[in-house]
Amino acid sequence: MVPGASIGMNGREISADGRALHVVGAGMAGLAAAVAGVRAGLRVALYEAAGQAGGRCRSFHDATLDRLIDNGNHLIVGANRNVFGYLADIGAPDALSPLDPPRFDFLDAATGGTWTLQPKDGFLPFWLLGREGRVPGGGVGDLIDAGRLAFAGPDATVADCVDTDGPLFERFWQPLSRAVLNTDATEGSAQLLWRMVRKTFARGAAGSRPYLADKGLSAALVEPALAYLGGRGVTAVFNERLRGLRISDARVTGLDFGNRTIGTGNARVVLALPPSEIARLLPDIGVPGETRPIVNLHYRLDGEAVLPGGGAFLGLVGTEAQWIFRRGDILSVTISAATGMAAKPADAVAETIWRELAPILDRPGAPVPPCRVIKEQRATIAQTPAQAALRPGPATGIANLWLAGDWTDTGLPATIDGAIQSGREAVKRALSAGFRAIPD
Repeated sequence: MVPGASIGMNGREISADGRALHVVGAGMAGLAAAVAGVRAGLRVALYEAAGQAGGRCRSFHDATLDRLIDNGNHLIVGANRNVFGYLADIGAPDALSPLDPPRFDFLDAATGGTWTLQPKDGFLPFWLLGREGRVPGGGVGDLIDAGRLAFAGPDATVADCVDTDGPLFERFWQPLSRAVLNTDATEGSAQLLWRMVRKTFARGAAGSRPYLADKGLSAALVEPALAYLGGRGVTAVFNERLRGLRISDARVTGLDFGNRTIGTGNARVVLALPPSEIARLLPDIGVPGETRPIVNLHYRLDGEAVLPGGGAFLGLVGTEAQWIFRRGDILSVTISAATGMAAKPADAVAETIWRELAPILDRPGAPVPPCRVIKEQRATIAQTPAQAALRPGPATGIANLWLAGDWTDTGLPATIDGAIQSGREAVKRALSAGFRAIPD
């Protein structure tokens, strides 16, 4: 065994010197950290408590539907530069398909009215004033409300900045807040929502263009990363939960996985774990404690799924269902900020949502198709002003330990883009840190 090395859980030697990086957690933040570490020339070890990588961003074969489905629907847009940088790094720059021209179709179930947001080129969203781009009932007030968001203080909610009585609230601001923040507009952070608006809609078509994972999230974002890492000697170790940290002299000296401990010596460590796990492992670090659920439903239809307007996805107003995505004969539904729905039995949720969708799909009275309901009870942190203020940065006060995750203080909402940014930033900080080495 080389000096300062330890035997890893896969039986191979894992270096514990200053050129080694241990990443705990193989969600998007952990994968991004591992990739960044390899690209920086570090020897990387990657550990994951679940049986697969990807966290809340993955695909699996569902036996009920006999189809490959994603555990949740994620919409990536052109402004998500961290995502596209990550894809370039892992050799999968074309893994996502752009929607060209960019468009966001909506339907009001109560009135039957439809409209389409079609972002145009340009930095400022003057296209919102055009007939094609405008939400019904919108106008100059759209830009005024956006301006209030731009200057919102840290304690302001989205509802504090926009007209909650006007048509734009239910048709634009509320759906946007739930989709981006997984939090109702009455309590969602105005600052966080504005940061997304500034990067996307405020930049027109380039920033707003949707990109879809036609073959599933795992095929686009997870499998290429594992192949990239595996080709460079990194073997992810699954089904091992970090039980504790051995800390001595303000540094992590070991990772306790219950049945064995991995010595870390002079290696750097990134914990890409949920906030609840950080609270357990590092109780002195304050983390956001409130979360919000997301409910996703996947229906298998008796033929190709077709949405009103013929698009790839559809936003709904006036229903419990908020977004519908189609992929072949699978119709996927997302309900964000879904505290009420997440508390109901899966069969009741499937029945309720199908009764909303059947008339929209021109299938009134049709029986409920085979359905898989997936409840992510802690899908994201509650992105309220109070909880946003608790998001920690990468540093921990422990010399060789950094944090990553969409819930950390990335300056972005808790999204895939934020998760990837956090993993990259944690490794960047780790590389720039100068900490006293343990003598061999």
